[in-house]
Amino acid sequence: MYGPVSASFALLGVCLHPILKRWEPNIVRFLGLVFLATIATCFYLVYGERCDWLGAMGLTLRAMGSCLSGLCCSIVAYRLSPLHPLAGYPGPILAKISKWWMAYWIAKGERHLLLQRLHAQYGPWLRIGPNEISVNDPAALRPIYGTMFRAPFYQTARKEADALVTTVDRVEHARRRIAWDKAFSTESLRGFRDMAQLRTNQLLDILLAKSKHVLPIDLSHWLSLWSMDNMGDMSFSGGFETLAAGKDMEGWMEMFSLAHVFVGIVGQTPWMHDIIMLLPQPGPIVTFQKFIAQKVLSTRATSVEAKRNILGIIQDESSGGPLLTSQEAAADAALMITAGTSTVSEGATTLFRHIIGNEKIQTRLRAEISATFDTGDYCDPVRLTRLPYLDACVQEALRIVPPGAPAGAPRFSGNGGQILDQYIPGGTTVACPTYTLQRDPQNFARPDEFIPERWLPESDIKPHVPEAFHPFSYGPGVCVGKPVALYNMKLLTIRMLQKFQFSFASGFDPQKFDASYKDRSTWEHDPLMVQVEELAS
Repeated sequence: MYGPVSASFALLGVCLHPILKRWEPNIVRFLGLVFLATIATCFYLVYGERCDWLGAMGLTLRAMGSCLSGLCCSIVAYRLSPLHPLAGYPGPILAKISKWWMAYWIAKGERHLLLQRLHAQYGPWLRIGPNEISVNDPAALRPIYGTMFRAPFYQTARKEADALVTTVDRVEHARRRIAWDKAFSTESLRGFRDMAQLRTNQLLDILLAKSKHVLPIDLSHWLSLWSMDNMGDMSFSGGFETLAAGKDMEGWMEMFSLAHVFVGIVGQTPWMHDIIMLLPQPGPIVTFQKFIAQKVLSTRATSVEAKRNILGIIQDESSGGPLLTSQEAAADAALMITAGTSTVSEGATTLFRHIIGNEKIQTRLRAEISATFDTGDYCDPVRLTRLPYLDACVQEALRIVPPGAPAGAPRFSGNGGQILDQYIPGGTTVACPTYTLQRDPQNFARPDEFIPERWLPESDIKPHVPEAFHPFSYGPGVCVGKPVALYNMKLLTIRMLQKFQFSFASGFDPQKFDASYKDRSTWEHDPLMVQVEELAS
């Protein structure tokens, strides 16, 4: 009896595939149907076929297992068949079968290297999932990010409300972007620059004290604290004070890291979102949003004059955007902190790793800086434009290690459309892999080398394809904090080089440090151990 039943249910699973594909139930509903079918089958065998309960349960489990196996086999066969909409796109077989394959590489932290290898093997148009493609072609970047909007990936993390950077509704994003653009207006940026000056002075004092002990320090650690306090000041007028403590007392940075790993892995399978929402314990993002919710309440209770932080501005009705709920404001502030902190700190870490590793670059930067700024001068943005070599160093740092979304921000094709000479079927997730594009020898000469001169107007270093450079994304989803990130990186570099001489700590291996980078939606790496010495006045 077991054989015919198993075969029948396996055939049933195959037949269910086209029905489920058309209906596309969410995972909770699907599991509910499986549970009801299991119960119904068991009761039928007991009361209809007069089986004993133990035998009925065993036969039912075998039958349902056969049914699900048949369903899975049918899905795999379809995804590998010429009938699949993405059948014409090359890629690894395991990637075509399941996104769990990519989740494995994210867990290893090697997705950026994997995409490099795969594009080198298969070409610029690469299938990296059952319904996902990666496009390593700078000409495709603008049409993809200019016409497509966010993919379901952004809905993976458990959260009480959508933030500006996680909403997949383009109309809602446009409405909320109005207030955000005001938060980064010229007037607001002046205030943010003052905040950054104060935090940078605080970091300089700390490094000066550290230099007296003649002991190596983990510069990346201090840059992370500096960046987090900066973002706290900008977002809701302070609240972290990690620089003063010398560490993250509340463990928020570790939580950010875990959240990025979690979202990066589970984001490969957006259907998991419905299961995650049923979990009794809140996820890390919800935990942080509850902390931010207190900031929302305190911001709303302050006077208009005191609301010159981002959270205050986006909640101000006069800013022109929609009136945010407390949960939406908390979501915006939470994602602002997590995204802003890692972007600036990682960009600065890369910049200093390569400045410190090259005395020639340090010397040229100091000469350019001293010709424009005296020690302690206010770093106004107008005079910053007179520092082309510093600007080139910042761009090169953002090129060689793009600080956010190394695999590219995923976009959704909607009903489908034409991109260059390729048709993108509807329901497809598309991304241009930032790290791969910016390290491609067809786009940049000697791509693994830090060469700021490539960005100077007089440079004849070829190839040089600026269209392949997009560390802040492009289109409607471009990073709203880009001007702040660039200013803070330049301010930090100027003040640090005016004050200190840097060198790698004894025994520090720069190549080993470079090889330690792990891509888990944001970067993880070994400590950047350096020796700091105060410059003679």
